[in-house]
Amino acid sequence: MTRRSQSKRNFAESAERRVATALVIGYGSIGQRHVRILGELGWTTSVVSSQDSVDFPIYNSVHDAMDGCQPSYVVVASPTAFHSRDVHAVLDSGYQGPILIEKPLFSTAESIARLSKSNVFVGYNLRFLKVIQRLRELISPTDVISMHVYNGEYLPDWRPQRDYRATSSALRSLGGGVLRDLSHEIDFLHYLIGAPNSVSAVTTTSGTLEIETEDTVSAVFEHQCGAITTLALSYLDRIRRREIHITTRLNSVKANLLNGRVSIGNREEDWSSERDDTFREMHRDILSGSPRISCSLSEGLDVVRTIDMIELSGTTREWVNR
Repeated sequence: MTRRSQSKRNFAESAERRVATALVIGYGSIGQRHVRILGELGWTTSVVSSQDSVDFPIYNSVHDAMDGCQPSYVVVASPTAFHSRDVHAVLDSGYQGPILIEKPLFSTAESIARLSKSNVFVGYNLRFLKVIQRLRELISPTDVISMHVYNGEYLPDWRPQRDYRATSSALRSLGGGVLRDLSHEIDFLHYLIGAPNSVSAVTTTSGTLEIETEDTVSAVFEHQCGAITTLALSYLDRIRRREIHITTRLNSVKANLLNGRVSIGNREEDWSSERDDTFREMHRDILSGSPRISCSLSEGLDVVRTIDMIELSGTTREWVNR
């Protein structure tokens, strides 16, 4: 083998290794899930974390990780408040591959001038639920008269092995609160009928859970298509409930996101999914080179803008326009 052909072979082997190398920034519960699922998909994964008792390469900083493992896929799974810092550290390394940023994109809407709209995605994996895709088939935004979206959970049940009051959910400094933790529901509204033009909202920190972030949100939206939608989010529901009710000009549709049941009038369908499947399909979609369902950068930023509108309305007690 000539020196040139050996060089080409080495380059090809190096490129092949890079294709299957991912970097996950943050190793909390969601970061651990990404590491596990990427491993199942055949990826070699490195992590940026202060933890040191893991069975794969771990780095103390994004800079060291980008230089050390040279990833071809990056997942930002740090607390929301650190997303902007971490993704810009990735860009500072010269990286130009696909980036998945966990939801929500940022704590508040901010400049994204350095982010390429073609290779940055936001981790709204629940778009891949079969029940959500079924709703996309069943409704047209112009036919929707009203939609009611509800997600009620009990925060202390999320991570029973930890004091929930010390988690990112409970701390403003880490971008916590029910509005951001349960922002999948805002993405559902956008994905199904479009972002709202205006919002009136109430946000509450009841004190029941002894946390500093909001634990309940109620909002009413007006949409360009003419629909009126409502959103209710809660950390306080001991009986878990996650539903979407839609009234169209032709029918009534009810979806239970916990069991995948869809009721269309008096007819019921089963569209159940496993949660890991939604993560798996999201990664595959992004890495396909032609994503069809994954939340784009601009769509993720629209969710953050809606969060900002809800917070402003909750403070002023007035309608807020986009």
